[in-house]
Amino acid sequence: MTPRARKVVSAVGRGVLSFGLLALLAYIFRNELGRSFAKIRSAPILPLVLAASWYVFFIFISAWRWQVLLQARGLRFSTWYLARVFTLGLFFCKLLPTSIGGDVMRIAYTAPKGRSAEAFSATFLDRLIGFVSLTSLAVVVAIALYFTSPAWRELSMTLGRLTLSGTGVVVLLAAILLLLVLGTLVLFNDAAHRFAVRLFGGVRLFNIGSTLDKAYGAVKQYRHNRGALALSFVSGLGVQAALSFSWFHTAQAIRGAVPLVYYFVMIPLLNIIVNIPSIGGLGVREASFSAFYVFFSGPLGAAQQTEAKATAIAVALLFLALDLVFAMLGGLLFAVTRRNAGKGV
Repeated sequence: MTPRARKVVSAVGRGVLSFGLLALLAYIFRNELGRSFAKIRSAPILPLVLAASWYVFFIFISAWRWQVLLQARGLRFSTWYLARVFTLGLFFCKLLPTSIGGDVMRIAYTAPKGRSAEAFSATFLDRLIGFVSLTSLAVVVAIALYFTSPAWRELSMTLGRLTLSGTGVVVLLAAILLLLVLGTLVLFNDAAHRFAVRLFGGVRLFNIGSTLDKAYGAVKQYRHNRGALALSFVSGLGVQAALSFSWFHTAQAIRGAVPLVYYFVMIPLLNIIVNIPSIGGLGVREASFSAFYVFFSGPLGAAQQTEAKATAIAVALLFLALDLVFAMLGGLLFAVTRRNAGKGV
């Protein structure tokens, strides 16, 4: 199969998964959809304005975190420029059949000639440390809830033959965090670098071998920028908090009953799951959020569970609309933003 054919098959596969999940979601919640749309139509404006404001804050703190990593490698850009590029990346991330399109554009807009490895390493670590931050936040909050909230220990959800509990969520998140930390440490290890070069160094197709060597070397340079790595991690907590607040206020518009503190576990989990190959998480995010929302609502009677499902779908669709508004704004920015890599605008 040619590379072009593989790209087409991959794009079709992602599209089928996304729209297939949306269709399945509509079928599963067919009895609640009418109530969900009624909730959306009656949603007040103020909580939605707050949700959008937190989304803007999410964009700017994400841009600032990215700026810290770029500056550590001598690539200087203003926060305003990087916020525009980050929003521009949302357009490619959300609306195209790829999960990395946004990152590719971010690298393209911050890579001066001959310094693509540095731009790649900053963007790659921004993404990786972001995962570590979001998982760390979720683990800390989940452990605190486990010891302080009896309601947390009563949470239970059955997925086929698998039963997920509040305790299980803590264990799952801790395992994910451990894997992420170990994976991050491997990237800074010289022995792992040499092994990767031996394994792929001879691959000449698209210069994969030499490109991997340069990228690995660029990432390892951050061993001398521990302050930037620490600042990126801490600001990553703010990124996830902003997203959690945005989701929470979206739910408030629908009169959601799940407490705010649960969103600091639910949204990081959601952000991990949406990296399943799809069109910008479409379908995956809505299905996962709906399941999580019902789970975090706690034990419910039949009527209450129906209401929780209707609320979950309404919140997921409303946040999707908010997401798409910013993605379309990113499309407009793509049309008017000049690439200024290396000029420190």
